Amino acid sequence: MAAEHHGEKELAAFIRAGAHRRPEQAFGDYYRGKSASCALGAAYEGMYRLPTEMGGVHPTRDLEWFFDCLEGSVRRCPGGDGCKKTLSLAAILVHLNDEHKWSRERIATWLDSLK
Repeated sequence: MAAEHHGEKELAAFIRAGAHRRPEQAFGDYYRGKSASCALGAAYEGMYRLPTEMGGVHPTRDLEWFFDCLEGSVRRCPGGDGCKKTLSLAAILVHLNDEHKWSRERIATWLDSLK
């Protein structure tokens, strides 16, 4: 039996759901305090019911297992400003969140636009 593929659109939905639970955006870490998460932290939060305090937690292993697109696809940075980075999707999401300061909603909208 083949494993079910979970792609970019589903990842975008989880980011939105997680961002709703923690309305502030974190930069440089998955979670900050009780109300902030980065894009990947929001995706993890959208998948699972998490404790309020998540400091120091790094959820990428579960995300990469569920979303093979995170490490299984390479994307060029859509951030503009002459940025020419080409990285795994997971690394691009971190880059957009931390370097270009894209909102989690903007990141989710970009994910929705991918084929």
